[in-house]
Amino acid sequence: MQQHVCQTSDPPFTWTDVIAPEVEELQAIAREYGIPSSIVHDCLDPEHLPKYERFGETTFLILRVYDLGASEDAGTVQEITRKIAIFFRSDVALTIHRADLPILAALRDRFGQTGNACGPLVLLAALGNAVLDTYEKPLQQAEDILDHYEEGLFSPKLKDPSLHRIHLLKRRVSLIKRMLWQTHSVILRLTPTGERAQSIYQDLKENAESYHFWADQLHEEIQNLLSMHVALASHRTNEVMRVLTIFSAFFLPLTFIVGVYGMNFEFMPELHSRWAYPGVLALMAAISLVIYTWFRRRGWLRRSGRR
Repeated sequence: MQQHVCQTSDPPFTWTDVIAPEVEELQAIAREYGIPSSIVHDCLDPEHLPKYERFGETTFLILRVYDLGASEDAGTVQEITRKIAIFFRSDVALTIHRADLPILAALRDRFGQTGNACGPLVLLAALGNAVLDTYEKPLQQAEDILDHYEEGLFSPKLKDPSLHRIHLLKRRVSLIKRMLWQTHSVILRLTPTGERAQSIYQDLKENAESYHFWADQLHEEIQNLLSMHVALASHRTNEVMRVLTIFSAFFLPLTFIVGVYGMNFEFMPELHSRWAYPGVLALMAAISLVIYTWFRRRGWLRRSGRR
C-alpha cells in the first residue's frame, strides 16, 4: 500500500510511505525511481541490519526500530526490532516497511498536517530521532531491572536474581547496544550540506551518541553484576566450607579419643578405673575448649556478612 504523506512545490518534494509491498509493487517502484534491483532485494530482506549506501543522487538507508511488543525472552535482532528502508534525494523520499509502525504513523500525522514543513532534511532527521527514541523505554526498563537486581544481591528481604535472568537482560542490552552502534555509524556517514543541515544532523548525531553511550554503560554494569553474582556465590560456598571445617576441627580429636577407647582391648587399665569415664569426658571438654579459644583468638569464629 502506497500513501503520499506530504508534497510541496517550492522546492518540489514528495514523501511516499509504502507499507507491506508485494514484490511486483516494489519492483514497479524501483523502476519508477531508478532504484537498482540489488537494493530492492535488501528491502525484502527482514533480517538486514542498519546500512548506508549511496548511488547517484539517491541515498539508501536501513534503520531498525525497537519493537515494544517483543517478548521478554526474545534473543535475536529480528525478534526485538523492525526494519525500515529509506530512499531519499532532494525531491523525493520513500519509506518502505512490512508492517505499519507507531513512529511512522505519528510522523505521517505530523507532516501530513503541516505539508509546508516537509522536506528531505527535516524528514530524515525526524525519522532518525524517532527510531532512536524507540530504544529509550527498553533502556530505561533495563536500568530499573538492573537496579532491582543489584539491590537483591545485598538485601536480606529480596530474592537473589538468577544467573539466567541476568543473562537474558545482558543479551537484550547487548543487542540494543549493537543496533545503536550500527545506527550511529549510519548517521555518521550522512554528509549534510549547508549550515542549517549541519545543525540538524549534529543534533541527530548527538542523540545517537547519547543512546549508544547509555546502552554501553548498562552493558558494562550488567557484566559487573554477573561477576559480582559469581563472586558472592563463591563467597557463600567458602562460608559453608568454613563452618564445616570448624565442626570437623572440633570433632576430629574427639572422634580419635572415642575410637581409641572403643576398641575394647582386654588390657586397657582405664576401662577398670572408676573415674575413667568422667575423666575422658573432661578431657574431651578441655580439648573442645582449647580449640574454641584458639579459633576465637584467630578470629575464625567471627560472623561475616549476610552473603
